[in-house]
Order: sequence, then structure tokens, then C-alpha cells
Amino acid sequence: MIISLVLSVFLFAGFGCKGLSAEQQAATKPVTLEYWTVHDDVDQLRAQIAKYKADRPYLTVTVKQLRADELYTRLLEALSEDKGPDIISVHARDLRAFQSKLATMPPSYSDTTVRTQKNIVNQVETIVTTQPVALPTTFQIDKEFLQTVRKDVIIDGKIYGLPISVDTMAIYYNKDLLDRSDIPEPPTTWEQFQDAVRKIVRFDKDRTKILQAGAALGTGTNIVGVDDIMYILFRQSNIPFINSNNSAVFNARPSSGASPSYSVMDFYTDFANPSRDTYTWNESMQDSFDSFTRGETAFFFGYSYHNAQIKARAPQLNYGILPMLQLDPEKPVNVANYWVQTVVGKSKKQNDAWGLINYLTRTKAAEDYLTATKRPAALRSLVSRQKEDLDLGPFVGQILTADNWYRGKDYAAADQAIRDMVSEWINFPPTLEESRVNQWQQDALNRAASKINQTMR
Repeated sequence: MIISLVLSVFLFAGFGCKGLSAEQQAATKPVTLEYWTVHDDVDQLRAQIAKYKADRPYLTVTVKQLRADELYTRLLEALSEDKGPDIISVHARDLRAFQSKLATMPPSYSDTTVRTQKNIVNQVETIVTTQPVALPTTFQIDKEFLQTVRKDVIIDGKIYGLPISVDTMAIYYNKDLLDRSDIPEPPTTWEQFQDAVRKIVRFDKDRTKILQAGAALGTGTNIVGVDDIMYILFRQSNIPFINSNNSAVFNARPSSGASPSYSVMDFYTDFANPSRDTYTWNESMQDSFDSFTRGETAFFFGYSYHNAQIKARAPQLNYGILPMLQLDPEKPVNVANYWVQTVVGKSKKQNDAWGLINYLTRTKAAEDYLTATKRPAALRSLVSRQKEDLDLGPFVGQILTADNWYRGKDYAAADQAIRDMVSEWINFPPTLEESRVNQWQQDALNRAASKINQTMR
């Protein structure tokens, strides 16, 4: 016990004592990193950081969890007082909005480890090792990570961060509601999905209120991930959503004939159109996630992180998860939705910050974190083994072709533009002449595309 106590003091407080060179004392000078995250599992993040600190006892990492809607404001406030964090987790769709506040990844960082061992005379000695560690190049990111990561984290040839996980959209379904509606198996096509919705939906006797929803679809207000759902539907219909110049083009109208975009919009909004046989949802209903966890909706479109939330909120709910339905299984489409670990430009500890990010995203720590949290991997090397996991399989099985649709500077505004577009499509003025309905709807598409493109500049 005495030996252990002496060793502990030597390791944590004795770096400046006799026995260490000036270079070693400088390399093991105490460092404190402040790490802000939003959707990461903080307990598991701290568990992996603790393993990293075991060989770096001079390092202290404070992890703080914030809400997504307060991250940017809090960062600006902190930076104005020169008290900002060193590492922040930024949504991939917000990277360009945060870009001026972030540091770019250097070619390498200097890593110092501290270990103890017994020498030939059985005395405990401290071994301090400092060596450069290469960080990934743009080529390595393309090789190691999913395809969307390269498009998102590399801006103008510079790397702004790395993800631990990449999420996709899947379909949660209530097994009991399907059984009670005489549906023995969940749908595997969009046509089967529509049929299932027709069988499941229940109305009051006057057909004025939906008592049981077949699916949470059709509106632009009370549904999780409307923008991602619309992106998937447009791309599955082979209609460009965002072109190679990063401009919204879903409003493009052919020189003759009906616009194919109209069919996509009608397909989606028919679930909220009382005159259609797929009517199952409306704007007066509660949030789609809440409705599903209450057992009042059969199908909910969500991400892998919703799985843990559903289990916590509704542990008795009997549900399953389907991969995203595809219009053409040979050309699967899905959306990537994820967060990137980045370093703040004003941080005075960027070397240690990049070292920790490299450890969390590119070593076994990433696998351990993902296994504990049941989240899909960002590293290609982990995809195959995750496909066998019952909880992760539906998400991971479609992850290689998933893409992030937004790479602008104001994702919140772009998301709202799509929500407004959907609402305008189904809520055109009742006095509008029938001959002008198509123009009203085209204007809704044009307005949304214009608002999105304003955020891309």
C-alpha cells in the first residue's frame, strides 16, 4: 500500500521532481480539455476517455452535454470571453456554419505516454515516451470511413473533424397493431406499406378524428425528419434533390408534361389528405415519436438513437425495425444523419484535442463505444460485424449507400423550408381556382428551393 501511494504521488504530482528531464516535464505538464457534446452517450464517452487517460495521467477531460439548439450560441458566448471548449461535437449539416470557429486537422500530433516498470534492481521507474502520430489524410478518410464522411468533413481540401458513428433512417413498427389488423408480416414494398396503412387506421364514428394512425407521414409539422423522408422519396424516384453544385433542384419543371416532383409530393401528402384512402395523419396530432411510443401509431420513421429512447419511454412496447423501403432495391437510397468531433480554433490545446479525437474515432475505442451504445459505425471496417446485430442490422445494412443531403450554412432554415413546402402543398387556399392549384404547388416547390439555396452560399 505504501509503495502504491508513493507511486501514485510520483505519477500524478511528481512530473516536476528529480528524475525527469526538462523535455519530459514539459511534455507531462497538466492539460485539461473541455469537451462539449450533444447526442453522444456521455457515460460511455467518459469510459473510453478513462482508458485513454490511463497512459496519460497528466490529462484531464471534462465532458459536458448540451442541447443541439443551444450549442452555437453557447460557443459564441464562451469564445467571446476566451473560455471556449477545446472539442465540440458538431452535426455534419452544421459544419459549414461552424467552419470559421473550427481548427483544421494537422498532419500529425505529438503524443506523450507515461508508464511505470521495474528495472533490473526491482525499482519502479517512470517511462515517459513522446512520439509523433500521423493523423489521417484525405485519402485515408476516403478509405477508412463511409463515403458521406469524405464529402462532409473535407472542405476546400482541409479536414475539419471525424465521426464516431453515422446514422441512417429506418422504420419502426408496432407488432401488436399489425397483428390486430390481420397483417402477418411487415411490408417490404411501398405498395404493401400503403395497404397496411389502410388496414390499420381507425377513425371515430363521424370520421372526424383519427383514433389509431397507420403511419406518421404526410405533414410538415409534427413528424421527425421530414426533410430526410422527402430526400429519400425524391431520390428513390430518381429525381435530383441537390445537384453537384450544391443547389436544390427538386423544383425543376420539364418543358412539357407533368413534373415528376408532383407525384412525390402527392405520395407523401396523401397520408394527410382526408380525400385519399391512405389518409392516416394530420397536423392536429401529437409528435410522431410520442404517438408511436404511446402505441397509437403503427409506423414511425426514425434513426437508431430512437431505439434506446423508445425502450426507456415505453419498455412494454412490442415493436420491430425495418430497413428503409426501396422503390428500386437495385439502387438503394438512404440518408446519413450524424455528428462530427471537431476542435475549436481558439483552443490552446489543439495537439491534445486532436489526439483524443483520433483515439475515439479510429482505434478500438470506437468499436467499444459503438458496441456499448448500439450505434452504427462510421468506420468501414466495423460495418460487416454490425450487420449481424438485431438492433443495428436494419440501419447498418443500408449505411454504405447513405448520403447527407445538406452541406450549407443554415440547416435549420433549410429544414424549415422543406416543412413549409409540405404544409403549403396540402393547405392551399380553399378559394383557389382549380386551374391555379398546380401553379400554387409549383410556387411552393420554388420557394423552398430558393430558401435552401440562399443558405448554401
